[in-house]
Amino acid sequence: MRDLPVIIVGAGGHGRVVADALQAAGRSVLGFTDNDPSAWGTTRCGAPVLGNDDVLRQHEPQSVLLANGLGTTRVSTLRRDVFLKLKAQGYRFATVVHPSATVSPQASIEEGCQVMARAVVQVGAAVAANTILNTGTIVDHDCAIGAHTHVATGATLSGGVKIGENCHIGAGATVIQGVSLGDECLVAAGAVVVRDAAARSRLAGVPARPMEKT
Repeated sequence: MRDLPVIIVGAGGHGRVVADALQAAGRSVLGFTDNDPSAWGTTRCGAPVLGNDDVLRQHEPQSVLLANGLGTTRVSTLRRDVFLKLKAQGYRFATVVHPSATVSPQASIEEGCQVMARAVVQVGAAVAANTILNTGTIVDHDCAIGAHTHVATGATLSGGVKIGENCHIGAGATVIQGVSLGDECLVAAGAVVVRDAAARSRLAGVPARPMEKT
């Protein structure tokens, strides 16, 4: 299946990072889809923007793999919804690992995960489907990360951390050992999380505390 060409859904910044990781790993990028008509017919990382998602109908699900090119800067359902919609149509998603990343053979990385340049995934870690481990992230031993979560650039999850589904862990944030976060939590950039938090918590600061509602 690794030999199948990949179409990236979304031709923005994150989509180009995904393309770069795939190409660095020697995989074929057939092109991108994007909803912006001004992008159609242009190229990204040497691959064409083919049109919107309707062009996927030209490719039987067994003939290609998809990669989710949608990034997030906060908790959002868009990336999850695109993944689930296209899975329901029979498409499969490439698991993307940049060659400079380090993934323990004793770690588990599910379908559609993206492990970017210089990221580290240690022994016993389990990363659920459609999750982004962005540039330089550290996921230490025995962490568990729920589906559709984004661990942003330079964030660190210490040993035994549990992260729920559809969370956003901001750039440079740290979650100390053994902490658990519920589904749809947002951890602001640079925060240091030292205690458990319930689903839909919004945390910022050092040590991290709930954000004030505005």
